[in-house]
Amino acid sequence: MQWREPLQLLVGNRRFAALWTSDLVATIGDRVHRVALAALVYELTGSMTVAGLAFLASGLPDLVLGPLAGVVVDRVDRRAVMIASDLARVVPVLLLPVAGQAWIGSIYLLLFLINAAAILHRPAKMAAIPAVVPSAQLTTANSLSSLAESLGDIGGYPLAGLVVGGLVATLGSERGLVVAFVVAALGYVLSAMVLWPLRLPPLPRGESSSVGFVWQELAHGVRYLFANALLRTNTFLVGTGAVAIGMAMPLLVGYAYGRPGQGEVAYSLLNFGIGVGSVAGALLVGTLNVRRLGTLVLVGLVVMGMGLAGLGLEPPLWVAVGLTGLTGLGNLLFLVPSVTIVQRVTPASLMGRIFALRSTVLFTALIVANGIGGWLGDRIGADRAFLLIGSLLIAATLTAAFVPATLAADRLDDWTLEPSG
Repeated sequence: MQWREPLQLLVGNRRFAALWTSDLVATIGDRVHRVALAALVYELTGSMTVAGLAFLASGLPDLVLGPLAGVVVDRVDRRAVMIASDLARVVPVLLLPVAGQAWIGSIYLLLFLINAAAILHRPAKMAAIPAVVPSAQLTTANSLSSLAESLGDIGGYPLAGLVVGGLVATLGSERGLVVAFVVAALGYVLSAMVLWPLRLPPLPRGESSSVGFVWQELAHGVRYLFANALLRTNTFLVGTGAVAIGMAMPLLVGYAYGRPGQGEVAYSLLNFGIGVGSVAGALLVGTLNVRRLGTLVLVGLVVMGMGLAGLGLEPPLWVAVGLTGLTGLGNLLFLVPSVTIVQRVTPASLMGRIFALRSTVLFTALIVANGIGGWLGDRIGADRAFLLIGSLLIAATLTAAFVPATLAADRLDDWTLEPSG
């Protein structure tokens, strides 16, 4: 694949460009939110366990509401769903620094509300992409979509580090964090504005809106996900990566803030490294047009495990940033082909449910891992925890390579029917 093909898709397809731009803007706002949140929680408590609980609260909506979100995405205009998801996050984000100073428990409640709105956005976006992009360009489109998130990492994390670190130094902790959360909220507002002119093909109207019929549709999605060997196996593999990522999230907070005088800067740089690696991964997948999607998933997991294990060797900060870049590279190498696999083997009428159900499974693993990672970091230290997690991820991935369904996606073009409406 030539470099001009991804650019032609982005420039020549206005509807995909709207989805991409909205994602980029919202991602920058979200990264500012994350860095400000890490600073707020750690400055108030100084505990990796509490940081892990904050990440856990963020993921709980996926566990409680995620499956029903997929039914909504398959029955309601997906453009309206994405806009509502953006706007519903604005007020809770603005309240975080104020409420957190008054009572640390309010942070968990607000994070639950923020992510209860957010869970609708991703399945709606991923289900909308096949409606505006030809099937032959899905991998390119998914790479570009992941690239938007990665560019948000690169721009958002350094911006957040400057905003949080600089404003806390000049205005004090409370006022500086308020400004950072205002920037985050503006990102969601701008994302909704970009999506406003977008028009998507109408969805077929459901036969009923009764509670019983909704549960019937949800059960249909569950059966399809677990009956399809390729989807089932890929969900397990991506779930393994989600466990490693989930455990690493609170550890990264302790890893950064354990460096005297470098807290906000170190955390921002480490996440900046993840963003750079993610950009490299998205560009690599998008331009190489790799057809062995199953093999690529395995390679990505091993690369991510190497980056995590390397952090456990207590390298200097500049090396640690390079290792987080390796984890970002590996993350995109297994994430992009996994999304393409789902889009290729799932009917359009089920796509919202399948993406939402997978998100529920993955975020269930993620939130449990958040708590375990924070606990493990407080017990044995962030360095040793990173080494253990990375080594186990590599071992699990190599074992999974011997499962026949793992590499079934390498032959996707030979036997898979394209999604139908």
